[in-house]
Amino acid sequence: MNQDNTRLDVFFDMFDAVEDDISLLVSDDNEQATTIGGYECLFIAFSNLRLYCENAQIPLSQIEEQYQALKESPADENAEALPVHEDLDETNEVVNFCKLLEQIESSFSAFEKRAENSGEVFDEWNGVFIMYSYLRNYCAKEKVDFENLQKEISSLHSEMKKDENS
Repeated sequence: MNQDNTRLDVFFDMFDAVEDDISLLVSDDNEQATTIGGYECLFIAFSNLRLYCENAQIPLSQIEEQYQALKESPADENAEALPVHEDLDETNEVVNFCKLLEQIESSFSAFEKRAENSGEVFDEWNGVFIMYSYLRNYCAKEKVDFENLQKEISSLHSEMKKDENS
């Protein structure tokens, strides 16, 4: 196994951790019942993604630039790249988010197969970009204030660093 595969494995571990964190929060095994919605799921996903990018030294600002470039490219070029499917349940935001995670996983698989056939490389950068794009599109679909969400995550991460250093 080369270093790229190892880094990709770490990325997939982070992605799985998002699902695990959400499942743990809504589990009946919790001592205190926790009610979360789509916003909290987005918070968990983006928080884990940002921590991963920090540790992997992937500049999230470059991912954002690549995402914006894709969104601004002519529609026929990106063919509605990484759309959030419409088969979401209007009443349960956590179920919707889990469906979104399944869509992301399907995109990982599809890109991986395409990479095998074309000789492209599927690495953690591609994984981060796919996940980030879906999460951003989900923010837009659900009318979540992305900038505010990022500020809240930054605040949490700052608090976590303060706690680590004390």
